[in-house]
Amino acid sequence: MLRAIAEERSRAGLRHDISGLGCFKDDRIVFWTWMFSTYFMEKWAPRQDDMLFYVRRKLSYSGGESTDGKKVEVEVYRRDSKKLPGLGDPDIDWEESVYLNLILQKLDYVVTCAVCTRSDGGDIHIHRKKSQQVFASPSKHPMDSKGEESKISYPNIFFMIDSFEEVFSDMTVGEGEMVCVELVASDKSNTFQGVIFQGSIRYEALKKVYDNRVSVAAKMAQRMSFGFYKYSNMEFVRMKGPQGKGHAEMAVSRVSTGDTSPYGTEEDSNPDSPVHERVTSFSTPPTPERNNRPSFFSPSLKRKVPRTRIAEMKKSHSANDSEEFFRDDDGGDLHNATNLRSRSLSGTGRSLVGSWLKLNRTDENFLLYAHLTYITLPLHRILTDILEVRQKPILMT
Repeated sequence: MLRAIAEERSRAGLRHDISGLGCFKDDRIVFWTWMFSTYFMEKWAPRQDDMLFYVRRKLSYSGGESTDGKKVEVEVYRRDSKKLPGLGDPDIDWEESVYLNLILQKLDYVVTCAVCTRSDGGDIHIHRKKSQQVFASPSKHPMDSKGEESKISYPNIFFMIDSFEEVFSDMTVGEGEMVCVELVASDKSNTFQGVIFQGSIRYEALKKVYDNRVSVAAKMAQRMSFGFYKYSNMEFVRMKGPQGKGHAEMAVSRVSTGDTSPYGTEEDSNPDSPVHERVTSFSTPPTPERNNRPSFFSPSLKRKVPRTRIAEMKKSHSANDSEEFFRDDDGGDLHNATNLRSRSLSGTGRSLVGSWLKLNRTDENFLLYAHLTYITLPLHRILTDILEVRQKPILMT
């Protein structure tokens, strides 16, 4: 199936180059309707969902006048429904429908989070890692609140970890460490694997954002509640992905200790602690030059690739080697200097006043929980990585 899709995409590009007008439209419709019927309507595996997804494009109307734009809707039907759109329905985008069902039903996804350090020689050492199966979805819902309805996110595909605190319970990051994330797609028979998202963020960058968010929220809440407000230290930070393609969200909170003071600092004095245990390591070549573009993930896991090759692949990787995923603009407010979104959980936690006093200690280094909540990528970025790139995973090896 993947080979047939890749060949058709190549033929479509060649036809367009030759004709200059994008002809052979009828042939393409025949191909994509045949693919949809053969691989999703007729071939049904036991592990496959019984739902079918259709991408419908309708003309948009404004003030009674037709516009050039088209409204895109995702329709979902059960396989045995009598209301299934006919294969000749001209409003259905059959190519997009094949892509969507392929990503949602024919592939498996595993996300791996790891706490790593990089040696002076460029070696990456993995201290702790956790892999979790995730599922692709064309819809989304907030991770910091329960009970809210999902909303269609297509053409952005979400990979969500609802039980992120349990799944990544041991993902604590400290000074000199970084959190690495890798999302790998594979077919049901596991005959191929391909990385569709990969990157890392350093503790220093994560702590800087966390300190700013918590201190601002605590000060504001203190003024409004006269110190009676209970503030939770969990911050949901949304960060731009490599090359600005997609984004990821992390639930960041401070690791507490038996200290009676709120937001006590955790310092692991036990040399045998798992925090200091090295599980495995792998070597990577020197990373490319950094540039000044801010981004969430630095490509510290990325093997060096010629720039022309990167442009051709259109890969979900950062093109720079920035050790920080943002930069301060003329010393301005961090909230305005970054493209990060943070949301705070309230209703539980420790005394606000004590929290605010402790947070003013800027010289402290403390452990942070870094729980990945979701990754989202545009559908066509995923397709490019699956059909054309197929980079081998690093963290899963």
